[in-house]
Amino acid sequence: MKNIVKHLSLCMALFASFTLHAQSNPASSEVTIESKEGNSQAKGQVFVAAKKDDLPNDPYRSIVFTSTVSGTASLTLNIPLWHSVKQPYVTFENLTKGTYLRFTTFPGESTYRTESVTLQAGDQYRLTAHISPDPSDPNDDTDEDVLATLSW
Repeated sequence: MKNIVKHLSLCMALFASFTLHAQSNPASSEVTIESKEGNSQAKGQVFVAAKKDDLPNDPYRSIVFTSTVSGTASLTLNIPLWHSVKQPYVTFENLTKGTYLRFTTFPGESTYRTESVTLQAGDQYRLTAHISPDPSDPNDDTDEDVLATLSW
């Protein structure tokens, strides 16, 4: 019963996130993050998720956005332990400068954590979540996922 409640609450949270993401994410998956005039504390959020049973090029796995705010942002990650076949990871790329950060989880590290990243106004970024199924494991959990939320 605990597992059902746990999975149900996770499904509800994912559904709410996907719904918000779909409403704020145009079909081109290009998002411009803008601050309101006179508001030095602009707030925004970008969300990506990858499940092992996603279709190729699933639009929720990656999002490209241009930031018009500069400063530190929080990147909340939920990444299963590293597996050489499944390869769960999140990348945060600065497409303007050609730099990137890749986040994985190794034994001893927390699968759920928050990292700090820097946004620069005018730069274009891509946030990507990745995980693959394990074809050699018939009991592989197809619901295992990678989640990342960038907030500022």
